[in-house]
Amino acid sequence: MVEKKSLNAEELAEQLAAQAPEWKTGKNEKGVPYIERVKHAAKYMEGIEFVRRVAELAEENNHHPDIFIHYKRITVRYWTHSASGVTLADVQMANKVDTLF
Repeated sequence: MVEKKSLNAEELAEQLAAQAPEWKTGKNEKGVPYIERVKHAAKYMEGIEFVRRVAELAEENNHHPDIFIHYKRITVRYWTHSASGVTLADVQMANKVDTLF
C-alpha cells in the first residue's frame, strides 16, 4: 500500500508528467488540490458505461474518485480526503483510469 501523504506542487508535477500527463491540477472551493481528467463521450450511454468501468476499477483498488456527469461530459477527479490533497495513490489511480479513456 502506498503511503497516503499529500504531494507538494513540484512532486505532483513530476509524478503527473511520468504517470498521468493528460491529467490537470486544480483546487476545490476549500483550496484543496486535486487532479482531474475529462472524457467527452459520443453518446450519453457511452459516458455512463465509462463511469461504470471507472467505478469497477475504483472498487478493485479501494480508492474512489469524485465523478461528475454533465450529459456526455464526464469528469473524474482524484484527491485524498485524509491527506487534504493529492497523493501518490491518486496519481497511480489516474494512470490506471487512463487505460479506460
